[in-house]
Amino acid sequence: MQRVTTAIQILVLLMHISCTGACGCNPTTPIPIDSLWQKEFGTAQDIVTNFTAIEKQIEGMPEELHTENLCHYIWQSGEYMFRCRGKNEDIALLPQNIKEIRLDNGTVASFMTGHNCERFTDHYFTLLAMKRGDSFEESRDGITMTVFYPLRSMNRNDYAKMKEVFSCKNDALHTAYMKKLKFPFGNSGCNEEFYAVRPYIEKNVKESKLKNEIIALFDLYRNTMPGEEAPTPVLIDTDGKKHTFAEFKGKVLVIDVWATWCSSCLKKMPEFKELRNRYSGNPDIEFITVSIDRKEVKENWLAAIKKREMEEMLNLYPDCSVESQFESDYHISGVPRYIVLDKEGKIVSAYAPPPGGGLEEIIENTIKKEK
Repeated sequence: MQRVTTAIQILVLLMHISCTGACGCNPTTPIPIDSLWQKEFGTAQDIVTNFTAIEKQIEGMPEELHTENLCHYIWQSGEYMFRCRGKNEDIALLPQNIKEIRLDNGTVASFMTGHNCERFTDHYFTLLAMKRGDSFEESRDGITMTVFYPLRSMNRNDYAKMKEVFSCKNDALHTAYMKKLKFPFGNSGCNEEFYAVRPYIEKNVKESKLKNEIIALFDLYRNTMPGEEAPTPVLIDTDGKKHTFAEFKGKVLVIDVWATWCSSCLKKMPEFKELRNRYSGNPDIEFITVSIDRKEVKENWLAAIKKREMEEMLNLYPDCSVESQFESDYHISGVPRYIVLDKEGKIVSAYAPPPGGGLEEIIENTIKKEK
């Protein structure tokens, strides 16, 4: 039945294209592009075939029809890719027909109004990055908090997307993405590439309470950007002695921020210890831990250090009953967190990846740079 319906739809399309008006119909009646996409697509090839067939039928017709057809193709391609979570090999077929579009183009904006504008935009930029040769994982959206994929830090594709989103004249799209931006600040902080998005927001986004909040976040998180002087709040060791990060100048400092109640922290601690042991013969690097446990549970902290055989490292905590200066300075909204400082006491990464996930590479690059 589906094939019969499709055949009828294409026949109607052909009649619209070929009719000269002699039969009494109106030859200027809009081509029903939307109706030709109203079906289920089981494979990427089905989507490509449908797009190509329609493109062939509307050849030589107004550009708006081609743009509308491309919008449907982007939507269906993205929905298919995310339905299979990027695991089906045939998704490699989908980027081949992608062309760059303007997000404030009238036809594109109209299409997004009838769909989910941010979802459409994510589909578009994912396909565009894949066409440039990036993997699905590298191409997929890294701005949004999601339960469907492992969290990852933003990359060049995300920064490019934000610049284009906030450069176009599409207020609905601006609002949709402004609402997303609080998450990446908390997840990966702010670096130079992220901060470079700020002028686009200032210039092109309409004034609002949300805009003011986002601009304030850029300014707040700027103090933990790579290259900034590292904050040095006072912390306490297991013997009650005070320390600050300033005393480690002259060494690369690697910090594991954790808590006794954090199962993920405890799970990763052996890997951090193993990494520390790997560099035990290098006097130019120091590994320490900083717990954000409250002073009321100090005994739990001391017991965890002993149980997990962490005594060979310097273990610190803020000795506070409320949010500490350390947590405020480094915007600690979740643990585990990993921080790397260079020999000059400047931030290399305040949101470093975990051991086994890229922390080693950051340490190596920092050591090489210091030589």
